[in-house]
Formats: sequence, structure tokens, C-alpha cells
Amino acid sequence: MRTALVVITVCLSSAAWCLQQPRIEVQEVNVVRGSQFTLGEVATFNGMDAHTEARLRAVVLGASPLPGLERTLAREQLITRLRQHGFQPEGFEIAMPARAVVRRETRILQAQQMVSCAMQKMRESLPLGDDATLECDAPVRDLSLPSNEPQMSAGDPKALGGGLYLVPVRVVCGAGAPAVTVNVRLRVKRTQLVAVATRAIRTGEAIREEDVQMRPVSLPPDADDLVADVSEVIGKVARRTVASGHMLRRSAVDEPAVVRAGQNVKLLVRLDGAVVEATAVALQDGKAGARIRAQVTDTRKTLLATVVDSETLMVSVQ
Repeated sequence: MRTALVVITVCLSSAAWCLQQPRIEVQEVNVVRGSQFTLGEVATFNGMDAHTEARLRAVVLGASPLPGLERTLAREQLITRLRQHGFQPEGFEIAMPARAVVRRETRILQAQQMVSCAMQKMRESLPLGDDATLECDAPVRDLSLPSNEPQMSAGDPKALGGGLYLVPVRVVCGAGAPAVTVNVRLRVKRTQLVAVATRAIRTGEAIREEDVQMRPVSLPPDADDLVADVSEVIGKVARRTVASGHMLRRSAVDEPAVVRAGQNVKLLVRLDGAVVEATAVALQDGKAGARIRAQVTDTRKTLLATVVDSETLMVSVQ
């Protein structure tokens, strides 16, 4: 009988002890949302009244890691926080792994969303026209942000020259979260009909009508020199080689020579208001208006003369 009473007493004492030991169980991997995390986000609770559990859930354990990063939570840190909030850790059964990990819940903001925001601002701010296209000129990375819905706003575009613009995109993720600014670099491209070589045109070669064709192309930054009408280049000569499919530039063509080296020409010598005619030999090719070297036939003297036409040079003597 006495033995039975001892067993019952021990059982009742054990049960009472169990009831006096409410349990806090911390998970091994925890995902939190805010800039600070609480015990309620990383633990489960058993064997306590609702008021105590609510107080425990509200215990702030520390700062959350940045989005995409993690931190560890040690037993000593938990015990210290419980004491700071007025709890006696000895009154709880605390179950937690040797290394409890806390991660920040993240939201990925795609780079294309920020680029689209910048492009929209560009079209609202600048008179680009229907022939203009926009492209991102430098890589933009995805952003790892807190889980709140991000708000984006683009600032005024800043011209960098050469068709390049810099558009700041500001990203905010709710109250209290620091704003992030991403600079998006955009290039403006315009499409226009320009003269394009249909074959390779060598240096000094005359350009024929079948050698060029008008085609729509995306204009480069230095588009002012491009040929916008084939009539501008037909009959002219190439100053340098133009590859097939390349755009023709005004600086790459020249007027054809009307006088050839070795050609006999008429030389008009202007002297004190009078004009004396002589014969000479052109020593260089020359277009109308160009100054070339020529040799006077009678005196063998070499001088610089201006090409008047295909048969005539003129020189003024002071």
C-alpha cells in the first residue's frame, strides 16, 4: 500500500512539474518579413496561457538580415531577450537547434520592370517621335527587396550625349524601408532611309546609280553625315573604300576630277587686271575649284593653279 502511494505521489509530482514547464520550440530555419523579427516568428509555444503566449510572441529578438541574406540565433541571445522582457528563462523548456537560421523574406524586382519604368519616363519627357526606339545601353540587375509591394518612380532623364540618357529609377518598399535608386542608361535610336552601298566601292571609283540603294536603318549618333538622297552621290567618287551594305557618308565621297595629271590645259594668268593665256601640263588630278600643280610649257616653271573646267586652269600673279 505504501509503495502504491509513493508511485502515485511521484506521478503527480512529475505531472505538476510538466505543467509548470511551458515549452518554447525554435525552428531550425525561419523566414521573417520585417526589419526586426520577434519570437513569435521563429518559435511555437505549448503549455501556457494565452496572455503569456501573446507576450512571448511579441518579444523582439533583433534586426532582420537584409533581403537575400541570413543570420543565426543562439540560445544565449534568446535567453538574454527573455530576461530583458521580464521573463524567467528557467521557467520554460527551451528547445532549439544548435544553429537556428533567420532569413529575410524577399521579393525579386525584375530588371526589365525598372527599364520599362525608365523608358516610359523618357517618352513622357522627350519628343522622341514615332521613328525613335529605346534600348537599354548598360546591364541592370534584378533587385532583392523586402516582401512588400515595391513602388517605382522615374526621375527626369539626363542627356549624356550621342543619343544616351541616364534615367534614375527610385524603388521604395513600404514605410520605414530605405529607398533604392537604380540608374538606367538608355540609348535613343531613330530609323531613317539612307543610301547604302549595294557592292564594295573602292577608293577613287565613280559611284553609279546601281551601286547604291535607299534602305531603312537605325541611325547612329553621328547621323548628320549620312546621305539621305542617292542623287547626292551619283557621279561622285569614293574618297575611301565603302564595304557592301555600309551606309554612305558625305565625307566619304568627293566630286570627280575634271582635269587629269599629264593633261594639256589652257593656263590663264591674271596680272594687273590683264589676263594672259598660256599652255601648261597638269601635274595632278583636280576637280573644279581645286588648286593643283601645273608646269608652264614654255618656261618649264611649276606653279599652283585653280581648276576652272576640264580644259582650263587659272593663276593670279601679284
